[in-house]
Amino acid sequence: MAVDALLTAAERLFAERGAYVSLRDIAIAGGHRNNSAVHYHFGDRQGLIGAIVRRRLTSVEATAARLLTTAEDRDTHTLTDILVHALLEATKQQGATHYFRFLEVMRSQVKIWPADEGSAWSTITQALAQQLRNGTEYERASRISSMATTLFALLADYERSQEETGVLESLGPTPGQIVEMVVALLQAPMQPQ
Repeated sequence: MAVDALLTAAERLFAERGAYVSLRDIAIAGGHRNNSAVHYHFGDRQGLIGAIVRRRLTSVEATAARLLTTAEDRDTHTLTDILVHALLEATKQQGATHYFRFLEVMRSQVKIWPADEGSAWSTITQALAQQLRNGTEYERASRISSMATTLFALLADYERSQEETGVLESLGPTPGQIVEMVVALLQAPMQPQ
């Protein structure tokens, strides 16, 4: 499908080259000779970025919701584990190879995320914020934002390690290590300004 090829090419090129890869290069990598293919299907650069995020989101949300319903506890460790495994499982099912690197590079450009009330992501992040008993509302929100940034960076390193061999392959964090690092970030003491 033409749209799928464009999304796959854009995800990879943004991840490899950064936020300002040309739409022309994306169209060519997606198998289009017409430079306006991206504009036709997505409107503009921001529309394309949103489509890349949404493409994986439904599966991530479904996996997270399923894991949430089977969770016996909803402590920081369990909720973080659900986030990590939902993201990894959903992208593996879809054959994603550059999604976390895309999110890492494009995080300042991504305008949508499943923050809708009632989404699994929102449910988990709100529960995690409530477990941060110390600190102001701003500090808790800041910690959750930092958690997402760190989570995507660690998942990007994991994704990179899956393509490498030898020493570089062994340097990537395991899913279990990602969970422990994110939990440590969440549980670190909050310092007053």
